[in-house]
Amino acid sequence: MRYAVVTRANKGIGLEICRQLAFDGVMVILTARDEKRGLEAMAKLHESSLSNVLFHQLDVMDAISIASLAKFIVTNNGKLDILSQ
Repeated sequence: MRYAVVTRANKGIGLEICRQLAFDGVMVILTARDEKRGLEAMAKLHESSLSNVLFHQLDVMDAISIASLAKFIVTNNGKLDILSQ
């Protein structure tokens, strides 16, 4: 399985990138600064039968937030194949 992280993915192009990657069978980690909006975006994709999407909060300007995502990836996936900003 391939793994992707998509930043700013709670709306617009980022959300559509998540949709297309998930449709192609990639395990997607949808990220957003705002946890509520990120979870809502993930729920929209799950409603479309795209269950291979996870959410993780990410503020790309915050080192602690970045480290938290990195730890999540290593712990849960062990690798990252695609990064979409």
